[in-house]
Amino acid sequence: MGFLIDRISVVSTYVVEFARYGLPETLGPQDREVVVFLDGVGGFQFVPLLGRRALREAAATMGTCWYRWQGGLPGEIWTDLMWLRRNRVMACRLARKLLAFRRRHPDTVIHLVAFSGGTGIAVFACEELRGRVGLETLVLACPAISPDYNLATALRCVRRCYALVSHRDNVLLGLGTRIFGTMDRRYTRSAGMVGFKIPLGLTQEDAAVYERLHEIRWSRSFREDGHSGGHTGWAGVRFLRKHLLPILRGEPLLPVYKTGA
Repeated sequence: MGFLIDRISVVSTYVVEFARYGLPETLGPQDREVVVFLDGVGGFQFVPLLGRRALREAAATMGTCWYRWQGGLPGEIWTDLMWLRRNRVMACRLARKLLAFRRRHPDTVIHLVAFSGGTGIAVFACEELRGRVGLETLVLACPAISPDYNLATALRCVRRCYALVSHRDNVLLGLGTRIFGTMDRRYTRSAGMVGFKIPLGLTQEDAAVYERLHEIRWSRSFREDGHSGGHTGWAGVRFLRKHLLPILRGEPLLPVYKTGA
């Protein structure tokens, strides 16, 4: 029942917010601190819009922008999930956009916040950057990525990374990705449900960058902030309003765990 309430809350808030403010690609000043949002499969852009509302209500002064990586009409999820070659191309385009942005704004602090399928694009883009653009924070909310995916290359271009994980996300990121696959085309439960694992056989250098990866794991206490453990709970405005800004600052109000702990 809580999962349904989470979803209804997210959708209703999205409709009201979209009707009132629309969804411009960029909003606010871009020369000091900016948050780049990537939504999940389907292309409705829930997270960019709701993330903006949460930051506005938290009195954050940073600018925001969002990147549309999805293909087709809104709601067409299968292409977004399963077409790996296209997703790699869209991630390359995002990497180029970030490089161009860095050239225009060399001193701007950049945060990258991705949700569900969008986490695959974010990770692929960070791999393409190969450290050429330093990101302050990478947030992987309910990542639809296989648990043992090697994140070392992606982590090299970020100061810190938070993976938001819920063991109760067992429909979309459990059964769903076991049947239809993860963004990296593995047929398994996603890291957004079970957490990431440090791959075997890493070099000492690759193992060291995993120190930048932290997990925030859902617990019953999250219900106080309107998150019942389901897939859309991470996108709820109540949750984001309280927790997104502290996470971006590297000072989360929630318990943080090391990968595999």
